[in-house]
Amino acid sequence: MHRNYQLTIRSFFKLFLGSEYLVIFLTSLGCATLFFTGWIVSIKVHNIYDENCNERWIHLNTTELKNALHARVYGEHIAVKTVLNHLNAHFITENPPKALVFSFHGGPGTGKTLITKILVNHLYKKGFKSQFVHMVVATRDFSHEQTTDQDKIKLRKLIEDKIKQCGQSIFIFDEADKLSPDILNILKPYLDHHEHIDNIDYRKAIFIFLSNTAGPLLNKHMIDFWRDGKTRDEINLKDLENIIANTAVNTAGSGYYKSDLISHHLITAFIPFLPIEKEHVVHCIKHHLVAKGHYDTPINKIEEIAQQLQFYPNETDKMFSATGCKRVEEKVDFIMGEDQS
Repeated sequence: MHRNYQLTIRSFFKLFLGSEYLVIFLTSLGCATLFFTGWIVSIKVHNIYDENCNERWIHLNTTELKNALHARVYGEHIAVKTVLNHLNAHFITENPPKALVFSFHGGPGTGKTLITKILVNHLYKKGFKSQFVHMVVATRDFSHEQTTDQDKIKLRKLIEDKIKQCGQSIFIFDEADKLSPDILNILKPYLDHHEHIDNIDYRKAIFIFLSNTAGPLLNKHMIDFWRDGKTRDEINLKDLENIIANTAVNTAGSGYYKSDLISHHLITAFIPFLPIEKEHVVHCIKHHLVAKGHYDTPINKIEEIAQQLQFYPNETDKMFSATGCKRVEEKVDFIMGEDQS
């Protein structure tokens, strides 16, 4: 009996090894191995080339960011220092107490948008093309004079869906002063000191509000400082932050008017962008000249470009640029274009 069983087993393997069953078995095994290997490789390729919410794609190099800000932003020592300090503190803390919220205030051309661009391009590997960078433009996205329920739902959905996707998302609100207070107040729970809301943690997100509110008042104070003989570098954040907050919350028609974000102290920092002086405009002119291939431009040509811009407080004391560096590039094109025509 035992011998017959051995013969049966031996006969089975002999038949199996000499038949098409072996081919089928080995083929199936090979296909399974190839499928599993391909699956592993596809995951690795996905992780390398597809943007993910991790340190490979979102990373703060404080030294590189500091160098970029100092190289490209002129005359805004308060803004540069404040942004760097708060960003570093936010990223170095594994569980920040709340979302990082900047409120940028100042006139046109003072660097609000420029600093935002530099910040985004250094934090996110794909810059503004990142799926984790979200721009809200008040006059485009919430143009109704009266806030509708649909507007509120739209904003809530944007914040909640994008934070679910990546907790380190950034939200930029351009022309924030043109949003209605009801819209801004929708953001309150997401900016507050909550560990989570419905199991979603919003504390690693960044919110930036760009506004011209307080711009005229900042201009006035800057002229006062100048007339009192104070240098620009002597002005610090403490001198201006309360002025900005009080102006913003008390300006009727502004998105900040009696805003919960201000009254509940949810803005991490109100950052003043001071009016640009002529020497800073010259730096802007030189930057755009070099960017357009105009090297070693004589000083008289630079002065000619600067004269195309308006300065104040008066014709005698042309100290501050009325449009900051905002119109410099077009004036460079105009003057240099004349020479080539």
